[in-house]
Amino acid sequence: MKKFNRLIAAAAALSITASFTACGETGDSGSVNNSSTETSAVSTAPKELNEEDKAMVEQIDVGDAEKLENGTVKWLSWYDINPADGKPKLAALELFENNYGGKIEYIPTTWDTRFSDLSTQVLGGTSPDIFPGQEGDTYPSKVISGMFDPWDDYLDFNDDSLWTEGPKRLSDVHMLGGKHYLVATATDSKCIMIYNKKTIEENGLPNPAELLEKGEWTWDAFKDMCMDYCDRENDKFAYDSWYFETNFLLTTGVAPISSENGVIKSNLMSNEIERAENFMYDLKKYDLPLPKAEFDWKEQPHRISEGKTLFYPIGTWALWEADLSAYGEQGDIMFVPMPRDPKADNYYLPASMDAYVLCKSAGNPEGAAAFMKCKLIAAKDENALALEEKQYREDYGWTDEMVEMWYKVRELTDANPVINIHAGLPTDVANIVDDGIKQASFNGTDWAVTRDNMNDLVNTTIDELNAEIKENFS
Repeated sequence: MKKFNRLIAAAAALSITASFTACGETGDSGSVNNSSTETSAVSTAPKELNEEDKAMVEQIDVGDAEKLENGTVKWLSWYDINPADGKPKLAALELFENNYGGKIEYIPTTWDTRFSDLSTQVLGGTSPDIFPGQEGDTYPSKVISGMFDPWDDYLDFNDDSLWTEGPKRLSDVHMLGGKHYLVATATDSKCIMIYNKKTIEENGLPNPAELLEKGEWTWDAFKDMCMDYCDRENDKFAYDSWYFETNFLLTTGVAPISSENGVIKSNLMSNEIERAENFMYDLKKYDLPLPKAEFDWKEQPHRISEGKTLFYPIGTWALWEADLSAYGEQGDIMFVPMPRDPKADNYYLPASMDAYVLCKSAGNPEGAAAFMKCKLIAAKDENALALEEKQYREDYGWTDEMVEMWYKVRELTDANPVINIHAGLPTDVANIVDDGIKQASFNGTDWAVTRDNMNDLVNTTIDELNAEIKENFS
């Protein structure tokens, strides 16, 4: 059973990584309204499955699957589901092609124009079928505005043969009026802490992986390591990247904005959020985070390999890049989950998901649902899981130690996943919340001041959203 759970972790990781490596640094990168204008339409030759791998996929039982009358599923996104840029083909896509006669038709857009392009196509009667849901920006505002349809007429969310606990739980979060407006097919860790073992050893610091094993990888242990390591005069700082602040908050078990039974809720006044923000305020007070303003507000991952930055918090997808040299030599690269909140009742961790939404007036919802079934089945089947594990070892060069740690991180995340839906608020308000969360860490601003400045606007916005939900989805 332990091996099976580890294989599930591998499959989920690759499934989600296929989206994040393609879209680049989205999600928590900078602000909710990422400024990237490039698309991933240009790709190199795909890496198809070899005969041995295809034989493994052919053994996967997909039940009473029948060839679709219309096998083409239109996918509007800034990245392609089909294998490209040398990335391996996912077992789920092979299943969809072989058992349903399906194919994914990629309709490229850009990050900046994704919603305007979707709106144009929906209003013009040429709606695509599916759209990315993993960014957390489709729910609730875009659902309320009528851009997406529920999945329930095409998928059985109570079918235990399809669902595992994590994806089902996260799909259920995205409900309005008792209907599911997002399918999460797999879960992943939203943020890991990459570090270089050589840097740890040379500075006489405890190994975070060993602290985790002993149950001692906590906020306090993290802070102590940072305090011992940092030295501005020698250009040594504790952590970098845009991923730290929001994901650190989620280790309290409380998200800034949440959805409970189809009701949107602000938790900005919670004691847990205040405690986490005050902790980050202290980190800034001691000059621990990399001062982004002094680096033109650009991430500096290469400093990890240079021994100048201790931790690089980021999504797991960053370790599925072809070149990991920014973090060090193979064997020196390692990671752990976000540190545990010592005052929380569980070890809560930020969760991300491989997720899809059904576009309004989709021309082929049956085909889209069939592809979702393939994704869900591939996340559970032992043959698919073994293939996925083989791929991420061979194609991404992970060491055994990294693989073992990922199993651990995945298991911890599955036990107590926390997601934040603030990116799904109207864009201007979402950016205000996102920027507010970072103020203590970036500018050393007291949380009470930041919170009070945005609380009325956030509450008013949420009240308006809940009123629309009550009127249109009850």
